[in-house]
Amino acid sequence: MNRFQHLSRIAYHYIKKSVVLPYPPYFYTIEPTNICNFACSFCPQSDPKHKFEREQGYLSVENYKLFLKKRNALSPGNRNSSLTLDGEPLLNPNFVELVAITNEFGLTPRFSSNARLLYPDITDELAKAGGFSISVDFASEEEIFERIRGRKGDFQPVHENLKYLVDVARKEPKVRVEIVDISTFAGAEEKSSLRKMRSLFPEHLTRNIKFYTREFHNFTGHLDFEKGKRYRLCPYPWTMLAVTWDGNAVACCRDTSARTILGNVFEDDIMSIWNGKRYRELRNALIRRRTQDVAACRSCDLPYSPDNKRWNPMYIIKSTLSR
Repeated sequence: MNRFQHLSRIAYHYIKKSVVLPYPPYFYTIEPTNICNFACSFCPQSDPKHKFEREQGYLSVENYKLFLKKRNALSPGNRNSSLTLDGEPLLNPNFVELVAITNEFGLTPRFSSNARLLYPDITDELAKAGGFSISVDFASEEEIFERIRGRKGDFQPVHENLKYLVDVARKEPKVRVEIVDISTFAGAEEKSSLRKMRSLFPEHLTRNIKFYTREFHNFTGHLDFEKGKRYRLCPYPWTMLAVTWDGNAVACCRDTSARTILGNVFEDDIMSIWNGKRYRELRNALIRRRTQDVAACRSCDLPYSPDNKRWNPMYIIKSTLSR
């Protein structure tokens, strides 16, 4: 199935509100670890109880290979593989090998990182592993960054790591970088803050280096965000398979606490999980607007997001094609 066919079938069955889907997931994300070295105020990791909500551990090389074999057997149209859910991926001692394996399977590894551990030698090793796509949250000012991140003394080391990463990406097109401004979480004005953060890096950069402003959402109920009144059907159960380090398929990439477990990809095949009873019940609950029936969805603000841009068809298409 090519990419266009896959996306066309997703659109049809999402609009139709199908509960059983005749296609495999389009997006795949699997967690290298749920351990993190930061406690950012916008993230569930800032809650001291978060690390006790499920067992902590690391994705093994063997289990990742098993996951990729099952995924590739379905011939999905999307050729990216995201190594992100909860935690900091670089804390997995085998992370460089996971990136190399992803490339060996003909997929593009994507991950988010706080970049504190992204030392120059690690960046070099990742680039030699076949290329990667990375998204890093940063800020326009040291005080804002360290207030949000929850630690002192990290702005300068992260900035140095990012400057080296950018320099590598300027020479290597297979390294794609997104540096995302989180300053608005502290009340900074979006456009001026983004310009200020952008000025911290060289003026002329290649097209594989992008700068954005992050949009924040209350996906686990730990933030006090105002919900909109209009309900929109969440697309994740029709598009994405999100997997924890120990193989549990969860509701989506926002279910970092694994509140809704739908099966285990190390034990069962993907399509039997994707159309299994628990996935069908999840889709049916969201169709009936009964988010309260799904543990992972009770506090999530996505279906009631007041941000019109997120639900704009052109934004959805652009976002989907970029993944």
